[in-house]
Amino acid sequence: MAKQKFYVVWVGKQTGVFTDWSAVQPLVAGYPGAKHKSYPSMEEAKKAFDSGAPAARLASTKPGAKKEPGSKQKPGSKQKLQEFVFDEAYDIHIFSDGACDPNPGEAGSGVAVYERGTLSELWYGCYEPLGTNNTAELNALYKALQIAEKMLSPSRRILILSDSSYSINAMTKWSIGWEKNGWTRKGNQELANKELIASMYSLYKRLAGNVVLAHVKGHSGVEGNELADRLSLMAHRDKIAGFQLFDGVSKKEELLRIE
Repeated sequence: MAKQKFYVVWVGKQTGVFTDWSAVQPLVAGYPGAKHKSYPSMEEAKKAFDSGAPAARLASTKPGAKKEPGSKQKPGSKQKLQEFVFDEAYDIHIFSDGACDPNPGEAGSGVAVYERGTLSELWYGCYEPLGTNNTAELNALYKALQIAEKMLSPSRRILILSDSSYSINAMTKWSIGWEKNGWTRKGNQELANKELIASMYSLYKRLAGNVVLAHVKGHSGVEGNELADRLSLMAHRDKIAGFQLFDGVSKKEELLRIE
């Protein structure tokens, strides 16, 4: 029988000390700068909560880098990296992103994988000569789910982050109804991308409980999102069919300079 854990949330949709991870997860998943930690006893948890949040364990930024208030960035433009605190409840963080220019037009997808806060893999591809922003984002998320399935183990939990609310909602909210309606929308309206979404949802259901999807703000300087964005632009530019490993983890600074 698993030992009881006590969870402290310093930064999240709600803060405090909790006894159930299922109550904590929705409070911190995808929450910007969320900070939380588990403790073996209620006494330690309360003491930790009263002492305040510890310094960020991991951050994908250079010291002193700050996001400029009110700044807007277009996809692929240079962007200062901002602090991103990896959620310690997850062993692996996977960022997915898609690019399409024009829309509809040529599209590509990219994925960046972090293990314990360290960049470990970069993937790109899914080139479409006539895609859309939505198909590019869906393809990226689908590939992230497939990577998660291969990396998953009983001791690992995975968080996938996408800047596409459409893609996330398609999996976590809408597909349950679309599936019941034979993959059609209300009123028997045709569902765009239904074959792709149906395949994705089948995989998502198998992974549910061990793999969580969350939203991350796009083009805001989060390293994982910026890398996935650059990879999607490269897939578009180089017309990379299929989906392949990019041999450039050690060259991430060069990759981030791509416009």
